[in-house]
Amino acid sequence: MSDAFKIECPECGKEFDAGSAFNAHMQNSINEEKSKIIKDTEKKYKSEIDAKNLEIKKSKEEAEKKANVEAEKKYKEKLALKEKEIEKTKVEESKKAMAKADAQYRSLLEQKDEEVEKKKSEIEKKIKGDLEKKYQLEIKNKEKEKIELIKDAELKAKNKAIIENQEVLQKKDNEIEKVKKEKEISERRLTQKIEDIQKSMNQGSMELQGEVQEERLQEYLEKIFPEDDFVDVSKGKKGGDCIQTINYQNKSNLSKIYFESKDTKTFNEQWPNKLLKDMKDKGISNGIIVVSPSCMPPDLDKESAYVERHGNVITIIPMIKPIIHGVVNRIRSILILKSRENKSHEVPDVMRKYFELLNSPNFTLPIKNIVADIKNMKDELERDKDRFMLSHTRKEKTMNDIKESLANMVLPLINLDSENFPEDILIPQEKVKKISKKEVKKINVIEN
Repeated sequence: MSDAFKIECPECGKEFDAGSAFNAHMQNSINEEKSKIIKDTEKKYKSEIDAKNLEIKKSKEEAEKKANVEAEKKYKEKLALKEKEIEKTKVEESKKAMAKADAQYRSLLEQKDEEVEKKKSEIEKKIKGDLEKKYQLEIKNKEKEKIELIKDAELKAKNKAIIENQEVLQKKDNEIEKVKKEKEISERRLTQKIEDIQKSMNQGSMELQGEVQEERLQEYLEKIFPEDDFVDVSKGKKGGDCIQTINYQNKSNLSKIYFESKDTKTFNEQWPNKLLKDMKDKGISNGIIVVSPSCMPPDLDKESAYVERHGNVITIIPMIKPIIHGVVNRIRSILILKSRENKSHEVPDVMRKYFELLNSPNFTLPIKNIVADIKNMKDELERDKDRFMLSHTRKEKTMNDIKESLANMVLPLINLDSENFPEDILIPQEKVKKISKKEVKKINVIEN
């Protein structure tokens, strides 16, 4: 486009082309005018718009606050409902779980109860069987004890009646048997040498009386127990007078009883101790000492008519035939019963041997010997103690007498010449106060 088509703007003095430039210029002018109008309008309504915006903002804040409160209230209610639903669900689920667990464990408990009942039944059955065996054994033992008690009661009653009613007759029988036996022994001894007869006569009638009672005892035992074997101990040898070997129902040597006969007036407590040692040497578990009726120990119970020593191992009885029969028969029955019981138990050989050893005289009698020796030693110690205390008392009295005699001897001399005899001469040295080295120096300084 040439310069002839340029136009100057009357407003701003700017030149532009008559074509597109003018249009552009006009458009800019319009835009400027529009922008100016808008700015003016905005300026005019800005305060109102700000007020409205503030009101809108406030309304929006209030609406938001209200909405928040309503929403909070709504959701709190919903939360409360949910909490209730949760609690309800918990309760229902807990009930379901408990019901399920109850059903599960109930079946287990029922199963366990069945097992317990079964085990209980088995235990009860076993206990019942054991108790039945135990009580059957106890019943048997009680029956045996009952029989023994009846026998003992009968024996005691019989012995009491015999002692009360037949002592006189027995004494007469004893005297007759003694005279007869003395005559037999005297006749037998007359065949011996004169010097032996003289020696026997010098020893007195004690030995003769003893032999009479020994032979009477053995003859009577052989008469009432014909199935047993009797062996007399040779005169002059260590030991008792007679040994009874018990035989029963075609069974021999079940047990043995050791007899010792004493025909004296006074009982000696050393006899049981000696017989116990002899029994140990022979391996015999029971012993009987037969004495004259007047020689029974002081602790005799007349109802039982016999006395026991060393834990019932040794029995002391008078030379009265019914009593001898009853006591020996009782001990013999007990030994037969023990022998049968020991053989009836089915136990291993080793245990049986140990049991037999522990119950044998070789084991029990040494123990009883030891107990007897301990008792004798204790009694001897007590006697030694009494003797020592008596000796100590006597010596102490003698020393006091010597002191008193010395005082009586010195006092007249002191009274005659008190200057040469200090007044404290009779004071015991242990009562004199000892002077220390420091006090001695002090005394020496004062004297110097």
